[in-house]
Amino acid sequence: MPPIAIPSNLVDSLGCKSPHDALLALANESESMALKLAEELAASMSARKYSAAGGHNNNNSGRRGKREDTEISSSSMGVGGGGGQYIPLPRSLRDAPRPTRNTSSQKGNSNSNIITDETITNSSSSATHALTHATLASESILSSLSKIASGGSAASSEMRQLESHRQRLDEEAINIDHALRIREGCQRGGDSLMGRRYGDAARAVSDVNAILKECTMDALQLAGEEALEAHSKTKEVTKRAIGERYESAVANGDVVQLSELTPLLRMLDMTELGVRLYLQFSQSVLTKEMSLDVEEVPVDMTHVERAEGMSRAAMRRRAEEEQQLRRNMSVPMKLARIYNAAVTHLRHHLPMVAYALGEADGDAALVQLVHVEAEKRAVDILREYMSEKQLNLTVRRADGVGRKIEDRYIGGEFSARDDEINIANVLGFAGDALGGGGSGGGTIDVVTKRLAAQKDDCGFQIEVGNLADVDAALEEWALIMQHTESYERFIRHAANEVIKARKMRREQQLEEKNRLKELEEAKSRVHGSEMTGSGRQSSEKINAGDVEGVQQEKVEILPPHTALNEVAAEIGGSYSALERCLLLAGMQRAFIHANYPDDSTFSPVVLDASSNSLYGAGSRAFQTNLVEECLFAARRSTLRAFATGHTGTASAAANVCVDVLGRLLLDVLIRRAELGVSLLKPGEGLLDGQSGLGQAALSFAKSKAGKGLRGVHGAGARTGHRVGNDELRNQTLLGLARAAANFNDLEVVADYTKRLEGNFLKEIDSGYPRGHDTEQLRMCVKGLGGVVESFAQASGRSIEQLISTLLPQVRQIVGDAVGQDGGGASATASNFLGSPVLAGGATIAPTVLNYELDGQAFELSQISEGFVVRMCSRLDELINPLRVHLVPKLSDDLLVGILSGMSKRLEAAIRKSKFTPLGAISLDSDVRYIMNFAKDRIDSPQLKSNVTLCKACPPLSRLNQIALLMNVDDLEDVLDLITVSKRKGVWDLKLDDAKTLLSLRVDFEGDKVNDLLQMDDE
Repeated sequence: MPPIAIPSNLVDSLGCKSPHDALLALANESESMALKLAEELAASMSARKYSAAGGHNNNNSGRRGKREDTEISSSSMGVGGGGGQYIPLPRSLRDAPRPTRNTSSQKGNSNSNIITDETITNSSSSATHALTHATLASESILSSLSKIASGGSAASSEMRQLESHRQRLDEEAINIDHALRIREGCQRGGDSLMGRRYGDAARAVSDVNAILKECTMDALQLAGEEALEAHSKTKEVTKRAIGERYESAVANGDVVQLSELTPLLRMLDMTELGVRLYLQFSQSVLTKEMSLDVEEVPVDMTHVERAEGMSRAAMRRRAEEEQQLRRNMSVPMKLARIYNAAVTHLRHHLPMVAYALGEADGDAALVQLVHVEAEKRAVDILREYMSEKQLNLTVRRADGVGRKIEDRYIGGEFSARDDEINIANVLGFAGDALGGGGSGGGTIDVVTKRLAAQKDDCGFQIEVGNLADVDAALEEWALIMQHTESYERFIRHAANEVIKARKMRREQQLEEKNRLKELEEAKSRVHGSEMTGSGRQSSEKINAGDVEGVQQEKVEILPPHTALNEVAAEIGGSYSALERCLLLAGMQRAFIHANYPDDSTFSPVVLDASSNSLYGAGSRAFQTNLVEECLFAARRSTLRAFATGHTGTASAAANVCVDVLGRLLLDVLIRRAELGVSLLKPGEGLLDGQSGLGQAALSFAKSKAGKGLRGVHGAGARTGHRVGNDELRNQTLLGLARAAANFNDLEVVADYTKRLEGNFLKEIDSGYPRGHDTEQLRMCVKGLGGVVESFAQASGRSIEQLISTLLPQVRQIVGDAVGQDGGGASATASNFLGSPVLAGGATIAPTVLNYELDGQAFELSQISEGFVVRMCSRLDELINPLRVHLVPKLSDDLLVGILSGMSKRLEAAIRKSKFTPLGAISLDSDVRYIMNFAKDRIDSPQLKSNVTLCKACPPLSRLNQIALLMNVDDLEDVLDLITVSKRKGVWDLKLDDAKTLLSLRVDFEGDKVNDLLQMDDE
């Protein structure tokens, strides 16, 4: 391929055979020339050929021409001022010829434009210079760009004209399409109407109406007046025909035809007529379905349409059964029929009405109609039921009976009346104690007295009714409220769904209006004009429609509180009052049953913390059925109220449960625990005291059932021994177990109440929707947590009372063991069963507290049974019967309390004794024995260590500290012992106590002890 000749300028390149290649060659040449000029300029600037003015170039100054002097002078002035250095121009620029500028205008040929710019005229010597080529190229490029700009404006104008022409063609095509579719729809509608295919005719009319909303006047002109007149006539005839058939279907109750015609009303803009007629149809259907009138069975069944597979006689029997069922229909069944009819009608008809008649708010009107029809009938039935049952009078009577029951058991009247037979009741031989015969006769007498006591029920049976009848009435009331609440939830849900559908329709209409608005604005911009007055008016109409749509969304279908809600709330309040009275009556019955116990009254304790050992703490613990019966009644009552679904009634029932359990049951259980304390008082109750058997056990020995024991008991007393008897032993153990059951009941009821709270919360989560009312119900149920705390505190106080009752006996045991209060080495005592603790005449070495031991005495104390062993044995006989019959927690609390009293008494005895070093070792051994004794009998794993046991029992911790203090080898070690123990938090002894105790050591001088403590005080 021959090389391309490089044109001299841009204009020449456009006239070449290949303008593209010529322009590229010219651009490359220009680029190479620019690079060459840049290199020369850089080289000339780096060379210093000339010095400052008046310097080393005096000989060359005469050779320069006038032009060069001027250039140098101007360069010097430009670079450094008047006398500074200058940068000379490159040689190629200095030697380039100077083109002359001609400002005269030049004219081209007749096809050229007149150019008034300056042109450069070159001499023959400068025609081939590089600068000249660059100047000409720039001039040529400027001229070409000017021509391109002028050509581009012309092309842009032509493009706009073509775009406008295209849009006009598109509009014409759309108009033609609309006109053809209008004609086709009119023809299709007319043919369908002629063939009585009203559905197709309605769809054709709807399609044409949709086109007419979007088409322009040009499209209507293209369609022709004949087509528009035919459409109007088809529309009118179709609407009239469908309207007549719709009215006929409503009159005949033809659901099939209604389901076919209702969607067509939306296409023909007949939704308002459809809503009116459909509501008329719904009202007639609901009236028939909700009717409670009994229809007479026709005598002659021949004219009745025969059901498939049934004879005339079978049809007659079924009709008679239905008639009888309607006559005997209860109130819940009547309400169920009404509510089911309303719900079924809405479920079947609301979706179609919302789809076809929703634009005219037919769905909202249908919901309102159904609710009005159901509410009117339900309110009448409920009012009549309340009047028939005399609900207000019954509630007033129930409130009076409830107050009497509360006054009886909270005021203390009942306990004062029955105190004289409480001991006999607990022992289980009330009949014998009161003059009955034999064990069988006693059991019969207990049942008889229990039945007699149940007759005094504070007037419940007379004023309110039998327990079973009242319970059945409450079941019926709860069922009524449950039906009403279920219907209320459904109708509210349906109303909310209708509101959501209305909102969605409004949003879709708003989006459609915004789309049309944007389309009008786009058309206005395309035509090059602003929005016209009509366009602004339409926009204002759209905005007004938006505001109207928002206002329509705020319309409520159902009021917040209806007449049905008011009646339901009234019944709920009466129901709660009667439920409270029934709960109190049921608990009263449980109290009476517990006050006259038999073997069925008691059962083994079933708790998570119960011991599995045969002889461990709580291994033979019992509880009364009082707790289970009361908690069952409370649970059944509250859950029945929860089943109604009415949050107000459920909240009231929960509050009743909290109040009755937290006041009535708590007060009764506290007084029963106090009775248990009196029954377990040593010497006066079931436990033996200093004189032997308790008075409660002796009362059995004096009764007819125990008359054979009196002679044996007297003979044993004369010989100095107390002889036991298996029957007396078993009866006393039974009394202990039943007395301890009163303490266990408090722990059991606390555990059951905690479980009951969790059960109620689960029922709320599964049966109630989330909301403010449900959260309020949860807070009412959580009030049971405070009741649990009250039961736990009452249990702790009852054990403290029991400990206070046993402490005198504990002090006596410790006094006998340490040799105080008249105790001696040969003292003998019997346990609560009459068994001798020490055999008469037995010699026990150190039976009194004595720590002033020499070597021989210390050896004797190590091989013989000391006072600590005897003391712990006596304590074990006292607390072991209680420990196995109390639940583990109460057993541990009792043991800790007994150890506390024992430790205080023992510390007082220790302060009266002198100590030798061997005696201090013996004290440490005794304290360790007491610690091991306590840990062997404590059930809780947390109290098995010395640290936790000492924290739980501070007096025992003081004994341990005294043993450590008395066993120091040197007084100098005392400060270290106290400091380290205080740092560990296990030291409670004061310095005065330490001084007193250290002074008891015979080998420590009192002055040194005082000096040591004074130094520490300083």
